[in-house]
Amino acid sequence: MIAVCNHDSYFVQKNDVFDAMGLLPQQKITATLQMLAYGASADQVDAIMRMGKSTILESLMRFCRAIESIYTAEYIRKPTNIDLERLLKKAEMRGFPGMIGSIDSRWAIVRGAARLFDAESLRSIMMTCIILHNMIVEDEYDYEVVDEYEPDMMNNSRTRIYYAHDAIDEPVQHEPLQRDGRYNKRLIQRYTAF
Repeated sequence: MIAVCNHDSYFVQKNDVFDAMGLLPQQKITATLQMLAYGASADQVDAIMRMGKSTILESLMRFCRAIESIYTAEYIRKPTNIDLERLLKKAEMRGFPGMIGSIDSRWAIVRGAARLFDAESLRSIMMTCIILHNMIVEDEYDYEVVDEYEPDMMNNSRTRIYYAHDAIDEPVQHEPLQRDGRYNKRLIQRYTAF
């Protein structure tokens, strides 16, 4: 928040023309995060935050521009070949072959609010969501832990099915998943070609 306030004085609390204190930076940023994370409309947020819709929308766009300006160089970069190999291996072991990371539903604004914004605003919102996602992933990732996966994805301690409803004594047996990784090198080459 401090970086955003230092970047754009719009987020600094000021006195208005009647010498009354204006909105707190926390109010403006919280309203913005509610729109980004939950896909809330300005109408929904204005009742909760006691802010006008125009102020909420202005806060959203200024926040997105500030995040882009401050953090793009650090959090938006092409992954190295080592990064890509690690991501592809991890995704394949989890049952998602060929996937190179994703923004999960963490940012609901990308699902529903697209009709309200012009193309440049949408680009800025999307870049902000990507940057914030990468910040969260970096913060939550434990670089010290060794990733351990059970080799049989359909028959491990979490997914084992012991008994079916008709009371047979044997667990349900599934065909093992086969992943050979033959497309990983082509995916890495295609991705790094851009």
